[in-house]
Amino acid sequence: MLLSQSEVKPRFWARQFSDKVTMPQTVFDILFGVVAPVLCFIFDPIVFKDSFDLAPFDRGLSPFAIFVYLFSALSVITLALWLILAGRRSSLNAIIAGVLLAGSACSLVIGILIFPLSILGLLFFFIGIFGFIPFVTAFVYLRNGIRAVRTATRLAGQPELTAMVLLGAVLAITPSVLAQWQINRTVTQSMNELLTGDVHAAQSATQKLRYFGWATDFDPVVHAYSRETDQTRKDTLAKSYREITGNDIENRLAILMD
Repeated sequence: MLLSQSEVKPRFWARQFSDKVTMPQTVFDILFGVVAPVLCFIFDPIVFKDSFDLAPFDRGLSPFAIFVYLFSALSVITLALWLILAGRRSSLNAIIAGVLLAGSACSLVIGILIFPLSILGLLFFFIGIFGFIPFVTAFVYLRNGIRAVRTATRLAGQPELTAMVLLGAVLAITPSVLAQWQINRTVTQSMNELLTGDVHAAQSATQKLRYFGWATDFDPVVHAYSRETDQTRKDTLAKSYREITGNDIENRLAILMD
């Protein structure tokens, strides 16, 4: 028996991006758009942290951790808000779409950048499977971003719609970029004080760097320690390194020299 055109079941990908939202899709979006990204950041041992030594990836993406954490938090909150609104029609949905589409692009870039680590993790560590979650998260944000655009299209013309989508992306990206820039500036200044200043300056710099130790490369401190001939300076660097990272500078030096 032939089905009429209206009875033909849409293809898989057509269903994923259709206006009809199913309960399995909503559960999937919550799981991989909200829960999984948060858990990945919490249990991440290497990508955005400096707690795993695996050259040449030992720094991971930690220099961009502030940006990624803030931007991801905003994306997760926006997705949760969008799912709660359940697709209500509003011109503001274009701004929501901009945030979600930018979040999709960011997740995709992260997935590509850590792809070598993910493959390596599959070969040696079971945690490598989590490295593919950014690709799934990118899909979730893309699907909901497209749906948000559609609900806004009915209420705004094409120029206005495009402008509001771009505004949403800018509002999501700009604060995270500014925060990363300001923190990088503070870290750079404090690192210079630690490496070149006196004991008092080093103590002041150490207090500032303690807040950003998880997102800062302190190997320059280790190299400076290895070159230092003044014992007082060596002791100061070793003490600062321990206070900031919680690790022994001699252990890190041995790893770098290996």
